[in-house]
Amino acid sequence: MPTADVKGDQRTVLVFEVKPLKHSHGQAGIPVQEGRALPFTVRRQWVAPAGHYAERFYVVDKETREIIYEGPERLQATWGLQGVTEETTTVTHSFALDPGIHLVVFALGGVSGGEFDVEAVEVTA
Repeated sequence: MPTADVKGDQRTVLVFEVKPLKHSHGQAGIPVQEGRALPFTVRRQWVAPAGHYAERFYVVDKETREIIYEGPERLQATWGLQGVTEETTTVTHSFALDPGIHLVVFALGGVSGGEFDVEAVEVTA
């Protein structure tokens, strides 16, 4: 009988999207005004073993790896490796953020599921 060759924690973000809450601030990225983040949404699709996990994301400085923003932690019920579990978070409070390329890092049960570039874009009033 064949066996699966399974290695690692098997927690992966397949698809993600970071975009401004207001359409007038663009189609992608984190809008920034005068060095402060404006409201945005983070959508991600996870594949992981079935179970319940603490899930969150971080905005991280790409050069120093310093955490700039820690998203809210939520308990996520994951369907399992055969299905995709989707989460969406709306960030409405402001935090200090410079325009430029940063990382968004996703964690499930304290284990990284992926890190991706996200652009913080200066917008006008």
